[in-house]
Amino acid sequence: MGIIRQQTIKGTVVSYFGAILGLINTGILFPRILGEDQIGLLNWLVALSTIAAQFSSFGFNGVTARLFPYFRNENRNHNGYLFILFWVGMFGFALSLVAYFLLEPVAFAVYSDESPLYLNYLFYLIPLVFFTLFYNLFDGYNRVMYDAVSGTFYRDIVFKVIVLGIIILYWKELLDFTQFVFFYVIAFCLPTVLLFLLLVKRGQISFSSNLKFVTPKLRKSMISVSLFGLLNGLSDKFANQLDRIMIVSYIGLGANGIYATMANFGVLVSMPARSLRKIASTVIAEAWKKKDLDMIAKIYSQSGLHQFMLGCLLFIGIWVNIDNVIEIVTKNYSTGKYVVFFIGISHVIQMLSGVSGVVIQASPKYRIQTLFMGFYGVFIVLTNLIMIPIWGIVGAAIASFTASFLYNLLKYLFLWWKYGFQPLTIRYVYVLGIALIAYYIGYLFPTMDWFILDIVLRSTLVGFVYLLLSFSMRISDDFNGFVKKYLKLK
Repeated sequence: MGIIRQQTIKGTVVSYFGAILGLINTGILFPRILGEDQIGLLNWLVALSTIAAQFSSFGFNGVTARLFPYFRNENRNHNGYLFILFWVGMFGFALSLVAYFLLEPVAFAVYSDESPLYLNYLFYLIPLVFFTLFYNLFDGYNRVMYDAVSGTFYRDIVFKVIVLGIIILYWKELLDFTQFVFFYVIAFCLPTVLLFLLLVKRGQISFSSNLKFVTPKLRKSMISVSLFGLLNGLSDKFANQLDRIMIVSYIGLGANGIYATMANFGVLVSMPARSLRKIASTVIAEAWKKKDLDMIAKIYSQSGLHQFMLGCLLFIGIWVNIDNVIEIVTKNYSTGKYVVFFIGISHVIQMLSGVSGVVIQASPKYRIQTLFMGFYGVFIVLTNLIMIPIWGIVGAAIASFTASFLYNLLKYLFLWWKYGFQPLTIRYVYVLGIALIAYYIGYLFPTMDWFILDIVLRSTLVGFVYLLLSFSMRISDDFNGFVKKYLKLK
């Protein structure tokens, strides 16, 4: 548990520095400097490249997380695992390249009249897919080297610092929009290069092959895990990015720009969970290999409670300041107010489920995760088809909330039924009650004329009440121990 706690804390710190940069970029500068359709374009390109890169990986991130413990051997360069990983990625990218050139004429035929802005930058999908693909593969490999932080640092800090620089250059009219997109794509691709160089520096890159190590039994397992990992990953990325693609189709780039900007505030809730899942996947895979169900149950239980505590605090902190959020992004984005609410709630639900998906994916019953992800994809498609035409961008957010609730409920019920893992206790109810009390007190706080001062004072009050009540009610022994240690209490 020590390495999980250590990596989660480090990853969370990095994620929130990145979140501050992201707030400056996408929450303050983008809405004031870029048009809504331009913001929508950037998010559309990233959404498409994310889905294409997942397809191109053939699910090998799942193979890395689940089966790398069988390859692990530093003296033998991990039995040539990186050689396999690299050439799988290259083959997948080649197929994506073929698909791009086959589908490009279709895109020009469909969008040439309605949305020509798409087509001016369509070719950027090629480098975006390549570098997203290899970022995912190298980041997965880096995680099984017990480093869940470096990849997050490059993507959340380095990328966003560069974007901050180029948006200022665009604002000062030292770049036009075409040049801005070019440098944006360069910045997006850079974390892959930096992560690769880090692995080289550590001596963890070796493309020597050892195909004899891959026995028929291991090969069969790799193919099976890869296939189901591909389906899982596609469903996951598809579900997370489909709303943006469908909003563009139903409403347009401008609406997608508003949705993507406001959804970023809701996503802030789940940032600590990213680092937890990254490092926990490696530890849980090792535990399944040893059939240590007690360790798995402990990680699952503790992750759910602590992530729910943090998720509720972050959500009420954001929602109690929602009017200040509108001030930050300008009134033009006020139609996205409830996008923040429903996206935020959906991420609280994800944090409530802890590492349930990681546990299932690493278990002998990993195939069931594919079925659940398939249901998740269906939930997303159906709810978006129904709700976007009715409620627009808020409908897309409600669809995300509904699908997230159903998907996480399936995972919870399965782990309870199959393995007897049941993490929910009365403490979760206490956390919810504490969150409501802290929110209500923050809501009653008088409004300050200067919204920055209002954010600081209101957030401080909400955080103090929430943490004081959590400590007093002994919600978490780990949290109370942490407070006593650093405040030197008996």
